[in-house]
Amino acid sequence: MYKANNLRMDARNLNNNLFANSDKNWFFFTILFIVLDYGRPQDVLPIGFLRPALIVNVILIYHILKSFSLKKYHNKEIRYIFFFIILIIIYVPFARNNYFAYLTAKTMLLYLPFILSVVATVNSLDRLKKLIFVLIVLMCYVSVYTLTHGGVGSGNYFADENDVSLYINMYLPFCYFLFFYEYKKSLKIFYASAFAIGLAGILISFSRGGFVGLLAVASVVWLNSQRKIPALIVILLIGSIFYFSAGKDYLNEMGTITNTEDRTATIRIESWTAGWHMFLDNPFGVGGNNFQVRFPEYQSDFFKHGMWGRVAHSLWFTLLPELGIPGIFIYFSLLFANIKDLILLRRLEPETNQDIQYLRSFSLACIASFAGYFASGTFISVLYYAHYWYLIAVLVAAVNISKKMEERNEFMAATK
Repeated sequence: MYKANNLRMDARNLNNNLFANSDKNWFFFTILFIVLDYGRPQDVLPIGFLRPALIVNVILIYHILKSFSLKKYHNKEIRYIFFFIILIIIYVPFARNNYFAYLTAKTMLLYLPFILSVVATVNSLDRLKKLIFVLIVLMCYVSVYTLTHGGVGSGNYFADENDVSLYINMYLPFCYFLFFYEYKKSLKIFYASAFAIGLAGILISFSRGGFVGLLAVASVVWLNSQRKIPALIVILLIGSIFYFSAGKDYLNEMGTITNTEDRTATIRIESWTAGWHMFLDNPFGVGGNNFQVRFPEYQSDFFKHGMWGRVAHSLWFTLLPELGIPGIFIYFSLLFANIKDLILLRRLEPETNQDIQYLRSFSLACIASFAGYFASGTFISVLYYAHYWYLIAVLVAAVNISKKMEERNEFMAATK
């Protein structure tokens, strides 16, 4: 009997060790995927033919299927993401251009392995810190690449200066808030350096949408700072450096932001007007990436005849006509769930607990990050870009970690 019990315990320990190793490998490939997806070494090294991101994605799918559990992904945001993707898939046979709608559905489906892997494997504060650190390093790399390549990245999400600046705006707040959280001098230097590199990347991009996003980030940073006067001084100091570092051409370009008679502004307004009329005629949507297909039907005389292929140049005016009322409902339900989670994390009492302080700093950075994304995204067609969807996964993981910590604290209090 004693030997049998020992054998059962040994078997259980062996299973636990195997699961721990599998989970560790899964987390490694999750990190590797984001390095390949954002860092894109395959664009600068002769390894593109190997399709490394696709291979790693297949490995993530294997791990997801191997340890799949509905309980693991029991979260409103994950459900809304699934609903959003299902809606896009439903449109495929009904869209005017089925192939474009299919590519949109395929793009969104390819985000799922990383999203689900983050939720499953980022199950401790240590792993959350590692993931955020890697994301900031990647932001630095993209910024440096941008600085040395005329304001654009290597491709994919970063082929355009507006896209690059939007992405950088999303990770600058993490540098700011984690700088004030961190006690280690080396990490403080890292976050400060990363912030400066990111600002330089936005500066070189000459993106007006990026500048608007940066203003949104700065506003949210100030509103969420506990010490508003020192925070305002820091923001003004950074703004002064930014102003005097910018050349005359950049300042002139940013000066046209409020000029509605500017040709670029007029083009966007005319495109948005077409999107609004497209939505009114098709309240249930025209399908993923079919705005550009249907645009000639709704374009004004401002454009030359037959402007097939023109995108909306706005997240919102992509969402409205392409996914209609169902898409609007799902997207804003998702956004509302994000806000609830951010409020939950923001209300954590920091006290002297460094873990709680980190989660609270993370939540403040997320609020500013979303502000930068939506401010810049108002002028860019980024509805189907990965950034927002990936950050949702990180937010869900952070909330799950906070709940575990709360349960642990309650247990410790009950057993005293």
